[in-house]
Amino acid sequence: METDLKIVLGKAFGELYEIQKKQGIKKVDEGHIFGLLNGFEEALNNEFEHLNFITEEEVNKVSHYFAPYVEAEEKTKELPPFTNMQSDLEKQGIGQARFITILRYLNATNRLNVDVNEAGDFTLTEEVR
Repeated sequence: METDLKIVLGKAFGELYEIQKKQGIKKVDEGHIFGLLNGFEEALNNEFEHLNFITEEEVNKVSHYFAPYVEAEEKTKELPPFTNMQSDLEKQGIGQARFITILRYLNATNRLNVDVNEAGDFTLTEEVR
């Protein structure tokens, strides 16, 4: 990410965190907010180091994997074990963390009609930052 863009976004995030703090929502500490508002590299890097970019191709691979179950138009318990799903998608270049993130996205956009929560020890509705 370009430095100027990182600084501008950092200031915007700092302002959002200030507004949230005034509303009683404390997601980050005062030092982090100060760092974002004032362009401290450490605070900016901490804020943006976890940004993911997931391509349409990756989403399509996971969607395609689940297509037979989704097209069944009914909930099914015939999903393969999570380790099998993970292994199949790793062969296509999608690691476990990315796979779960994509599943959460598909679940949030109502593109899954299967309960994949039963397939592993993760929650699709978990709040993601």
